[in-house]
Amino acid sequence: MIRIWDTANGELLQELRRGADRAEIFSISFNFNACWLAVSSDKGTVHVFSLVAPDADQNRPPTAPGADHDPETTDSAVINPKSSLSFMKGILPKYFSSEWSFAQFRVPEGKTITAFGPEPNTIIVISAGGSFYKCFFDPRKGGECIQKDYHNFLDSASDP
Repeated sequence: MIRIWDTANGELLQELRRGADRAEIFSISFNFNACWLAVSSDKGTVHVFSLVAPDADQNRPPTAPGADHDPETTDSAVINPKSSLSFMKGILPKYFSSEWSFAQFRVPEGKTITAFGPEPNTIIVISAGGSFYKCFFDPRKGGECIQKDYHNFLDSASDP
């Protein structure tokens, strides 16, 4: 569970869930204008979440993050998925009312760190095994990220 707080008044803004199983978080990063959050964990996944601005009208979805860089996203709304049982928020455990990731990328290696790339809607993932991944996420649909680039900087064939 990742909780986002308004540092000005201490108000809880969002509760984000990266998965159903307990996991060790390796890295958390915000994009340059704090509209997206990327999280990597020991489960071999990177999750991207849409963030709500603290002063946004809570009755309407936020405008698409990154819209100032990508004109195709200006008219869309970006919302993290919730459980289909989230309407029973006060009755069921918090698990059913938290938000799930908007986009995901699966990494076949262990420990990773992630950051947002210089191009709109890209994440960079670096693994402890020397692998570099550059991935794109669709700012309208979310879902699985598309791998755009891959390099391994450690040559395992030369290891003794």
